[in-house]
Amino acid sequence: MTLEISVVIPTFQRGAQLPLLLSSLAEQTLSSDRFEVVVVDDCSTDDTTEIVERLAGSMPYQLRVLRTPVNDGPAAARNLGWKSAASAVVAFIDDDCIPSPGWLEHGLAAISSEPGIGVVQGRTTAPEGTDVTTLRGWYLWRIIEGPTAYFEGCNLFFPRQVLETTGGFDEEIRYYGEDCAAGWSVLEAGFGRAFSSEAAVEHELQQRGFRWYVKNGYLESRLVHCAAKHPGFRQAGFWRPWAIRRADAALAVAVVGGLLGLRFRPALVLVLPYVWWQRPSVRHPSFFRLCVQKPVLDAARVAGHLRGSVAHGIFVL
Repeated sequence: MTLEISVVIPTFQRGAQLPLLLSSLAEQTLSSDRFEVVVVDDCSTDDTTEIVERLAGSMPYQLRVLRTPVNDGPAAARNLGWKSAASAVVAFIDDDCIPSPGWLEHGLAAISSEPGIGVVQGRTTAPEGTDVTTLRGWYLWRIIEGPTAYFEGCNLFFPRQVLETTGGFDEEIRYYGEDCAAGWSVLEAGFGRAFSSEAAVEHELQQRGFRWYVKNGYLESRLVHCAAKHPGFRQAGFWRPWAIRRADAALAVAVVGGLLGLRFRPALVLVLPYVWWQRPSVRHPSFFRLCVQKPVLDAARVAGHLRGSVAHGIFVL
């Protein structure tokens, strides 16, 4: 039977986690002779490649592993994967996700539901039973219940021909916005978009820590890069065209108010909106720590935005 869809999984240093994802793909309702899986190892130093090669003979579907020539992030890894794909539709999932049994079947149905669809986003959930409102600490998860401006790469479907037209994922951005740029390139080329609630994946819950959040907050300079290249993203994805979040704008106003307040005390009132919007709950067990950490994280984000603004000739807080 002709392959109908290729699953591309970019990965780095997650050899121990990949068997669970690859085993879950063996449980798809789509017949295993209708899809292939391409794992792209982005120069991991663990045994990722060896693990995938060992599993290839035991999976009911075609499984192969590629390796990037240099570690260059998920954009290059995804592009290498889809360019080697043997089918007309390509599905992307991240190595920290687990697909529902109907993921591929419903993704295929969504991408062929109307003529001209160039990209489909699927639903992404936190692990079953997780109440993210009760989490304490700096966790990472993804919950995507409808179409977004960011085209998160953990659950995307494209016709291969569309990727050939647009070039796929933006290797200049590399990561943190490369998937967003890919989606907007599709829309700008005149193709449509769709969303499938049934093409669902579960995103792993990870405790990344405060330092990771600060580092990645600064990397939001790459979202500014994406906005400079794709103005539609700036309009649809930001709180205002000149500020990604309300808190970012409020922090900038607070800094100005604090500086002016050194000479003119009434100007300190400009600090209040930021303090009010970003205040942690007094019931939180880390209340005093968060009173310091939240402004530090927001400052890292705004610094990244300003760096991106200078680099790419637009103004974003």
